[in-house]
Amino acid sequence: MDQETNTEYGIKVAMFISEPKYMGTISEEEAEELNATLFSYTYGDDTYGYKLTLHWAVNTHEDTIVLARYSYEGIPSGIAVNHMLALLCANKNMPDVETIAYAALEKFLRDNPKIPALPTSEYYAITFALDAVKLAVKKYIGVALNHEENTIPCTDSPMGLTSIKSSIASHNIETLEELGCYTKAGTSDTSCNEELLALIEAQQKSLAETKEAEDALSDVPFKDLSPHHKVIAVDIAIDNTVRDFLVMDGGDIDIINVEENGDAYIVYISYLGACSSCSSSGTGTLYAIQNALRDKLDPNIQVIAI
Repeated sequence: MDQETNTEYGIKVAMFISEPKYMGTISEEEAEELNATLFSYTYGDDTYGYKLTLHWAVNTHEDTIVLARYSYEGIPSGIAVNHMLALLCANKNMPDVETIAYAALEKFLRDNPKIPALPTSEYYAITFALDAVKLAVKKYIGVALNHEENTIPCTDSPMGLTSIKSSIASHNIETLEELGCYTKAGTSDTSCNEELLALIEAQQKSLAETKEAEDALSDVPFKDLSPHHKVIAVDIAIDNTVRDFLVMDGGDIDIINVEENGDAYIVYISYLGACSSCSSSGTGTLYAIQNALRDKLDPNIQVIAI
């Protein structure tokens, strides 16, 4: 694709492309004025047709990004994606930045809540940007990449095996064509298609096993489940009700434990990402989770965030 603005872009994406406010570097002087330290991370290169360098001014006392900019070479929609990503990263600490989800970033780029922000063939612009952020956070905190994170199976995508597996799971990808839209992997380098198909098949097998386990649990009343299976049942109920809404807002929850207290069942949860600092996490969000679990599992469930 050439570098002209795609006519399929909406108003918001087109505006960010034409006015790339956060494109560029951060000077030492700017960082000093913010009492911050410069940090940069480069993802991809010219061989992929995508090269992104994240520039962050970081308050190292709190590991918080106080200013975010980027340098970029690639399809125009990547400008809009990284514009919005720079906005979302500002004033967030590293753990929160790492949890920014595809659905949340894509939602903020939409003009209409029901119409995707980018054409199907350019979904990877969002995936690449978020992959870059996750790897940048690892570099910042000094965590070495494991073998799968370091293994890049295709020459047409900068994504490692771990990231490709994550995309397959997140978007329930069933075909190589879908995978190419989200990761660009295998679109021109067909030599890796066999390996990619194996990853897709493994995910489909895992989903089938999960569905089988869900069906088995649904046949047993919640009160009769073992403590371990109660936690699994709660997690499945969250998956099928409120989790997508939490993830779209950049958050999530962990199920810590389920304890019996007389006739009641106390579900202990921990908020992740944006949910941990959301003003409604102790009221509206908590009640929504509790009501969903009462409806799906047992009317005597009480949810406590710890």
